[in-house]
Amino acid sequence: MTRKIIPDVIDGQEPASLPGDCSVREAGRYMVERDVGSVLVLDDGKLKGIFTERDALRIFVATRRNPDWTDIAEVMTTELQTIGPDATPEEALERMTAGKFRHMPVVDDAGKVLGVISQRDLIGDD
Repeated sequence: MTRKIIPDVIDGQEPASLPGDCSVREAGRYMVERDVGSVLVLDDGKLKGIFTERDALRIFVATRRNPDWTDIAEVMTTELQTIGPDATPEEALERMTAGKFRHMPVVDDAGKVLGVISQRDLIGDD
C-alpha cells in the first residue's frame, strides 16, 4: 500500500476563496453553495486568512454584528497554520487536533495556495 500525501487528498480540488471585503452573509451563502466549511480569504492571490463556520457562528450568536455590514476580513482567522504538500495526512490531522481547528490551507514553498484540507477529508473513507 502506498502512503498518501496531501496532494492525494486535495487532488482536483479548487479551493473556495473570496476577497476580504465580502460580507459575512455573502460568504455564508457561498460556503453553503459549495458545501464547504471554510473559505480562504485572498488579497491579490496572497493568503490573508480563513473564514470558517465557527467564525460565522461567533458573528451571529456571540457578537450580534450585522452579517450584511460585516466584512469577512474583520472576523476571519488571521493567525492560521498552513501545511506543505509534502506532508502526510497523519501530520495534518495531528496539527489540527493539537491546534483545535478543522481546516488547514495547503501552501507550497512559493506561497501558492494549493487547496484546503479538513479533518473530514482525513477521517473519512480511505
